[in-house]
Amino acid sequence: MALSSGGTYQAAQVAAKDSKAEQRFQVKIFSPYQTYYQGEATSLTAANRTGPFDVLPGHINFFSLLSGGTVVVNTGYQRLEFNIARGILRVNVNEVTLFADV
Repeated sequence: MALSSGGTYQAAQVAAKDSKAEQRFQVKIFSPYQTYYQGEATSLTAANRTGPFDVLPGHINFFSLLSGGTVVVNTGYQRLEFNIARGILRVNVNEVTLFADV
């Protein structure tokens, strides 16, 4: 990693860590009976009446009714798939909340 003049290795590490944090967001997927997933993700794919869409880090605040299908969460390490009958999705300041089967 290149450092600007006068920079320190520690400052570069902090900047790299902050950069990685900006590439992730918090996700909570739950139904009235259980929590399916709670943790960090690099992307989330779902579908509404218009069609499939992705939520990525830094996504604008968003609210949508979801149609049935598969919700895919990419954690950066694994791909998780959840089948839902319908749902409500809210994106608010890098936090995604998905209420499934309501």
